[in-house]
Amino acid sequence: MSVPRKLTPPAAWSAYWLPVFQALTTQCTNPCREIRHLAFSSLQRSLLSPELTRSPTAGDDNKADHSEWTAIFGEVLFPLILRLLKPEVFSSDREGMSETRVQAASLLSKVFLQYLVVLSEWEGMLDLWVKIIEIMDRLMNSGQGDSLVSSLSLSLNSMQQRSELTPPQEEAVPENLKNVLLIMSSNGYLVPPSKDPAREELWTETWKRIDRFLPSLRADLALEEEVPPQQAAKAEEPPKSAGLPPAAAEGTAAGEVVEGGEEKVEGA
Repeated sequence: MSVPRKLTPPAAWSAYWLPVFQALTTQCTNPCREIRHLAFSSLQRSLLSPELTRSPTAGDDNKADHSEWTAIFGEVLFPLILRLLKPEVFSSDREGMSETRVQAASLLSKVFLQYLVVLSEWEGMLDLWVKIIEIMDRLMNSGQGDSLVSSLSLSLNSMQQRSELTPPQEEAVPENLKNVLLIMSSNGYLVPPSKDPAREELWTETWKRIDRFLPSLRADLALEEEVPPQQAAKAEEPPKSAGLPPAAAEGTAAGEVVEGGEEKVEGA
């Protein structure tokens, strides 16, 4: 009887994780909402679990092998969203599938941000990020009447009539993308070339694509603006005593001004 060969992390991913994820993503497009929601909840918990990428190597060093992480996107999340974009899938439950699309877009953003540090060291990071932007573009411009993108003709009164407990679905995709961009910027990954020339290609490719479907987003986020040196220096100055001349202010700090505004004279 032969001893089963120990699988390497990439092989374990293909043998164990991937078939489970593919089965779950299939049910994430099930016309039955209850089945679809259960499958999506299980998929989300699994993809965001730290155990997914914990593969100890030989020895005492519990170091994870990250070689399978890219398959989370290319073999699980991207195929799921592309399937949700199919007209025949969408028409099986128009309102429910619209909500599932929003959830899938949110999950894509969460998974990307969770693995951002590791993915930033990968040479395929730019291609992956460009693909994510393209997926967001397709979600916003699916043209199937779902409420993923806000309508400019929607009046303020009708927006105020929405339930405060349920955020407008049509704002979900832009808000997810905005959140990702802000986190990438605050962590130094998405910055103007003037701040980090090494990030120029990522910056250029990002806005070249986002400007096509969200032309006002760059100005709204103001990621290129910096605090003027004069303003920064002014913010660091300690506050001065208001309404008192310098001498009086010093006297107040030393306890030399008594009630009524009269100055206390020693020896009086």
